[in-house]
Amino acid sequence: MDTVYAWIVALYTAIWPGAADPPDNRYFGYVEGEYVYVAPKESGVLESLDVNRGDTVEAGQALFSLDADQQLIALGQAEADLMIARSKLIDESTGKRPEEIAVIEEQLRNAEASLDLAQADYERYKELSVNDFVSPSQLDQAAATLDQAAATVGEQRANLRVARLPARSAQLDEARQSVKSSELAVDSARIKLNDRALTAPAGGYVQQTYYLPGEYVQAGMPVVSILPPGEIKFRFYVGEPDRAGLAVGGKVMIGCDNCKEPIAARITYISSSAEYTPPVIYSLEERSKLVFMAEALPDEPTTLLPGQPIDVTVAK
Repeated sequence: MDTVYAWIVALYTAIWPGAADPPDNRYFGYVEGEYVYVAPKESGVLESLDVNRGDTVEAGQALFSLDADQQLIALGQAEADLMIARSKLIDESTGKRPEEIAVIEEQLRNAEASLDLAQADYERYKELSVNDFVSPSQLDQAAATLDQAAATVGEQRANLRVARLPARSAQLDEARQSVKSSELAVDSARIKLNDRALTAPAGGYVQQTYYLPGEYVQAGMPVVSILPPGEIKFRFYVGEPDRAGLAVGGKVMIGCDNCKEPIAARITYISSSAEYTPPVIYSLEERSKLVFMAEALPDEPTTLLPGQPIDVTVAK
């Protein structure tokens, strides 16, 4: 659009001598807009388009969505991995399961019963050995059995203490890091799923929609363009003789067909070079036909739409 309007102005100045210095010091241009182009981060099939060209939307309003089957599967997998990681951390923090501890406790009771029996046998053999009713070897055997039973009880008590202890610090740290990693994976999967349904980053006028439901959209390609109400600007062209008389920040008045009152604006940009020129030879005689692009922003919101022709005069 810039090139089209620039050539129109250039042709006007080339055909009519003195057109670079319009009557009443007017300059010609058009309304331009700074559009917000809403595009997906990843490719996919457009599943729904919730707005039409010409609609007015509010910030946060649904615009469109892409197919999300793969993202839903990835999120489900990440959530399952997180549950496993959390269960492992709980298991490592609390020691063995209650059922396993119950088995060790039963083994300890059996060992204590065997110890009591071995103790009783030893005491009986000890009394009988005084009167030589049992041989010394039998008494030694009873003592050995008692020692073995006592060792078994000690072993089972140690096993029970260990079973009730949490895992070692290194194992616990590993389990905690596994949970943290799984939580991040869930967050990432949820973000990717949310990215499949896009909303308006700003309110405004829906200028254009570029795809229909069912079409494949490449990542980064805009599906909807929005023109926020505060992003209207005026672009106009100044002849070379008047270029030095304008400055950024200067006040101008914008007029258009059927505009009841001029629109006050301020210059925000002036091209530093003659970017848009008619096809003429750059001689001293012809350089007055060179034009320089300038831009201005309205002081108040305007209802003018992009592409509308305007004329510009310098405010007194």
